[in-house]
Amino acid sequence: MNSDRLGDDLFKLVGYLVTSAYGLYDEPASYGPRRLMDSARQLLSIMEVADLSDSYLVKLKQDLDGERFGNSDDQALREFLDQACLQYAAELKERAAS
Repeated sequence: MNSDRLGDDLFKLVGYLVTSAYGLYDEPASYGPRRLMDSARQLLSIMEVADLSDSYLVKLKQDLDGERFGNSDDQALREFLDQACLQYAAELKERAAS
C-alpha cells in the first residue's frame, strides 16, 4: 500500500470518527458501541491492505463484520463485546510476553 492511499484511508476514518461523535448527541445511546465497532473494523481493513495485519486481527475483523451485519439486540452485542475484550486482552498479554 502506498503512503498516499494509507493517508487517504486514515483521513476518511478520522472523518467518520468526528462525524460519528457529533451524531451521537442526537442518536440513541446504542449507536455508540456499533459506531466504535465499525471504526475498529475500518481500521482493521486499513491495516490488512497495508500488510500490517495477522491471523488474530483478520479473525477479529471477521467477527466484527459478523456482528455489524447481524441483527443482535443490545444484550447480545454486549455479550459479544465482552468476549471480544477478553480475547483481545489474552492476545495482548501473549504478545507482551514474547
